[in-house]
Amino acid sequence: MIGSVEPKVTLSPRHRSVAMVALVLAAACWGLAMVMTKAALAEIPPFKLFALQLAASVAVLWLFVLAAGQTIPFNRMAVRASLSGVLEPGLAYGASIPGLLMTSAATASVILAAEPLLIAVLAWMMFSERPALRTWLAIVCGMGGVILITATTGKTGERHIVGDLLVLAGTAFAALYVVVSSRFVVSLQPLVLTVLQQTAGFLFAVALLIFSVLADIEPRQNHIPLHTLLLGAFSGIVQYALAFWLYLFGLKYVPLNTAGLCLALIPVFGVGGAVVFLGEAFGPVRWFGCVIVVMAVASMTRRVASAPSRLCGEP
Repeated sequence: MIGSVEPKVTLSPRHRSVAMVALVLAAACWGLAMVMTKAALAEIPPFKLFALQLAASVAVLWLFVLAAGQTIPFNRMAVRASLSGVLEPGLAYGASIPGLLMTSAATASVILAAEPLLIAVLAWMMFSERPALRTWLAIVCGMGGVILITATTGKTGERHIVGDLLVLAGTAFAALYVVVSSRFVVSLQPLVLTVLQQTAGFLFAVALLIFSVLADIEPRQNHIPLHTLLLGAFSGIVQYALAFWLYLFGLKYVPLNTAGLCLALIPVFGVGGAVVFLGEAFGPVRWFGCVIVVMAVASMTRRVASAPSRLCGEP
């Protein structure tokens, strides 16, 4: 079991609120980056885009590490922490990005909405973290709101079972990553943990790209406009460097199931970004779903601010 020693962290309600804000901002980064990724996929093959995104992210993260004077430990804990990056971003996005090409964005968002529930179930199975009834109700309400947002695509013929299964597999890997990382944040600083995981994920992405080219899954060469390359790199910085750093910071001070609930906000920001930047339609039912999700997260935020602070996973 990872990180069996979990000391309490004494935080004021204000600092706990800051941790919750970090989680919400992470969800915003992931949701808006999904819009940018969808746009970049029109001209960049998925595995090339994946490697480009992580290359930009890792470069920025290492610059942050050097600027902050952070020390990267080289011990067994650091190795185990870095290997968790194979789960996410490695396997999670290595499956989800190609899947996004073969299914609709709305269908993918519905599947991604299952992640908070998967996190709660995995935490219960692996670490005996039994969610309280109020937590289950908040998760169910939040996921219900996400389904209202994403259930109607307005298009036909876009569903593809292979794409759905790839996105579902990516969601499962992402949920497992959150559960595992909740133990590592006890011993490692969020920036250090993020750079270790992202570096391992980048190496995985490069190996995946080499395999895809050698197996003729993707072309060896194709013309990609400079503005699309810049969009892909920027989306990687937002989606991986910034989002993961913020999420791991919040995860260090917020219970695991609460952090998982904030992931239900990702499709809200994703749909909002699609409306603003891609001109997609957004009806009253979806707006109602947004209200449900925001209320569920706000309810959980009040609970975190008023409850004694605990590291995630502490019984």
